[in-house]
Amino acid sequence: MPSERTTVTELGTGLGMLGLDDVDAAVRSRSPVMRSLSPEMWERLAELRAGGAYDAEFHAAWANGQAFLAAADGLRGRLPQLVEWKGTGRAPGDEVAPIDLRVDHVYLVSCKYLSKILFNASPTHVFDALLAGGSGRVPRGQRDGVPGGGDWYAEVAPAEYQALYDTVRRAALGHVSCDGAEPSPPAQVAEARRARPADVALPGLGVADAPGAAPVRALGRGRSGRASVLGPPPAALGGLPSRAVDLTPAQRETLGHWLRAGWPVAAKERYAALSDAVARASTRRWEDAVAAGGGTGAATLWRLLRIGSAPYFVLGSSESRSLRLRIATSWDWRQQYRLVGLEVEAQRGGQPRVGWTATVRDRASHAVHTVAGHVEVRWSHGRFGGPPEAKGYLDTPHHLVPGYVTLR
Repeated sequence: MPSERTTVTELGTGLGMLGLDDVDAAVRSRSPVMRSLSPEMWERLAELRAGGAYDAEFHAAWANGQAFLAAADGLRGRLPQLVEWKGTGRAPGDEVAPIDLRVDHVYLVSCKYLSKILFNASPTHVFDALLAGGSGRVPRGQRDGVPGGGDWYAEVAPAEYQALYDTVRRAALGHVSCDGAEPSPPAQVAEARRARPADVALPGLGVADAPGAAPVRALGRGRSGRASVLGPPPAALGGLPSRAVDLTPAQRETLGHWLRAGWPVAAKERYAALSDAVARASTRRWEDAVAAGGGTGAATLWRLLRIGSAPYFVLGSSESRSLRLRIATSWDWRQQYRLVGLEVEAQRGGQPRVGWTATVRDRASHAVHTVAGHVEVRWSHGRFGGPPEAKGYLDTPHHLVPGYVTLR
């Protein structure tokens, strides 16, 4: 089920194309033009509208739908006969564009509200396959963490990955404090037990398992930055393998849950080393793949920007303006622009991060444009919680990207 905000922005955009008087009239209409909406979804949409929490989103989406109805590049004032909403469904084939709405079987619309995300794929698909075959697909094994799904960290930075895991595993077996905090003194431990007896009931592991030994508590820092008392690691972590690559999906899930509050002592430095190593190795793999293609990298840039063989539209908003764009095809792009160069580089950041910069020249005006973005590699379900995924971001404002044309 999409989030409430996503439901409002996507359906609100479609409702704005219907030519009705206002948002409320459109919601009340339950128009059969919105063919993919069930009675239950219409009811839910009415509840969200009546609640008032998403008033700004309703009006922004409605205005974008109206603009598309009037645009010369869009419907040109012709009322649609059919508006289809994809909702939660995955595209059955390779999807170049992230389509949310389809109008009259022809107009493809992507709703992008306050998002700079271009794609979410496996690192192998990004850095080795150059996003060929669709930009937003993560292989099933990559998503589910099953054997054969691949682990990018273990593949490109095995030593740093294992060093980080060794530190985490020792913490799980020895109840080390998290985020550099000192182990709790006995008085604090006793107080924590009285305050949160449910946590103390979890069995201890490793050195604290000696007969008569009390479970050792660990002080860490949660996402808010305030000190939080952590219970002992779950009993399931007592069977952690010595090698990170041998973790089972169940162990990954349990470990990811336990590490939500923070890294164990010394693991922060280990993770920083892993992040740098992964960024450098990913950059090399990306450069090698582009070079092996024998071209200028134009096809790679098109995939990064989600430019394909069919035009589509982006309706949404950024932090400073509305987004009402027609995304040109690769054919159109090549007629108007020439790629001068595509450069990638490892970047510093909390996550392993690879930046890319494209220099593009307009064939008619000879003006030079620069487009930039980056890819972050991260665990799919928290620390050690699943094989890594690669999420691409656009750093250049959408309306300044060559091939992203403002609606007329």
